[in-house]
Amino acid sequence: MQTIAAISTPVGVGAIGIVRISGDDALKVAAKVFSTSKLKDLEDAVPNMMYYGTASAGEISDRCLGVYFKAPKTYTGEDIFEIHCHGGMRIVQEILKGCLEAGARMADKGEFTKRAFLGGKLALSDAEGVISMINAESEAQLKASYRVMTGRLSRQISDFEERLLDAIATTEAALDYPEEMEEESRRVAAETVEGLCGQLEKLLATARTGAYVKQGIDVAIVGVANVGKSSTLNALTGKDRAIVTDVAGTTRDSLEERIEVDGILITLIDTAGIRETDDKVEKLGVDRSRAIAKNSDVVLFLTEAGRELYEEEKKILASVDGANVLFVYNKDDKEHAKDDREGIFISAKTGAGIEELKRAIVGRVIDGNVDLSGNVVTDARHADALKRAYFHLSQVRDGFEMQPAECLLVDMREAYSALGEITGSTADEKIIDAIFSKFCLGK
Repeated sequence: MQTIAAISTPVGVGAIGIVRISGDDALKVAAKVFSTSKLKDLEDAVPNMMYYGTASAGEISDRCLGVYFKAPKTYTGEDIFEIHCHGGMRIVQEILKGCLEAGARMADKGEFTKRAFLGGKLALSDAEGVISMINAESEAQLKASYRVMTGRLSRQISDFEERLLDAIATTEAALDYPEEMEEESRRVAAETVEGLCGQLEKLLATARTGAYVKQGIDVAIVGVANVGKSSTLNALTGKDRAIVTDVAGTTRDSLEERIEVDGILITLIDTAGIRETDDKVEKLGVDRSRAIAKNSDVVLFLTEAGRELYEEEKKILASVDGANVLFVYNKDDKEHAKDDREGIFISAKTGAGIEELKRAIVGRVIDGNVDLSGNVVTDARHADALKRAYFHLSQVRDGFEMQPAECLLVDMREAYSALGEITGSTADEKIIDAIFSKFCLGK
């Protein structure tokens, strides 16, 4: 394949900028741009050693570092040379331009990682873990992405593939020797499929939690005007993000803030107080509040401790019927009759109950029985492939007594194909291209 080059550091001014070159001619291309007094010929560079030298391209020269990584023990599996220069935008762009003029071609998005996949360095799911790590915004997402990137998920799926392939081979052999092998092959295949169904069920059980780990939790704070929604947002975030006044209808539009709880990213949306109003601007905010509430993962229905719900509040509850509603009783610092209703009691003013509220939000959508230290399915593509694999294997499991071997094999092969879409062993070019198109240039 043609030697490629790209800038591998973010666009902008920084301390260091890196231009990466990968391919059979990486050293030849680099030699036309980078030189060091330590070597007469860059072809003699010792792998994995930094050399201090000069990068020159056109009228631009920069004192910098160069390092050679020798195939096949590299990220892409090819020869790689990196030039670590000063991080000015024009400097790295000119050095890259020099590399392209020296015979390299501009890398496509994610092409370095794609070459790693094509060269057998990474499974397809491992590569997806790379992009998830780059985009991670929370601790839980970062940890889950790291487990995918380091191959824990692909190794588990590869094990499923191997076991299923053995069962397929055994079943196919029995077709040629039915009298000698059919009974034994069915028994072995049935045990394999039964075991795989159980393991796929456990893995799929993590998908719902995994979706929240990856995407975070959207939480709408709703209630009547002046019940303390903005104060609650400020208490949850620990800063004065929303304007708080005694005037009803202060918040006329939604306001978003993000916090992290137990490693999970939570997007808090302070909505306009829902009430009947003739004010056109406020009415738009009220309508938007209702729409946000219906589309949120959790709705914090805020009311006051120590009193019954107003009729207006009951109407709000009816408008979010079917949503995942968590009752929150504010102003618990004031004297009131004992209130034993179900929900979380807080004081946005003093901060009482706020930590309990944060944990309750996470508990509303995250299954506490899911082991986040193990494999968690965070990618919708993986979840879809696992669902299809489970469906076909359950068809096999339920049809062993009645179905002929030829029919069982159809579903077994479909399941194998679905699992291979995750590791990449059966993924077609469209799937592969779609995945790597999500990467940034230089990765």
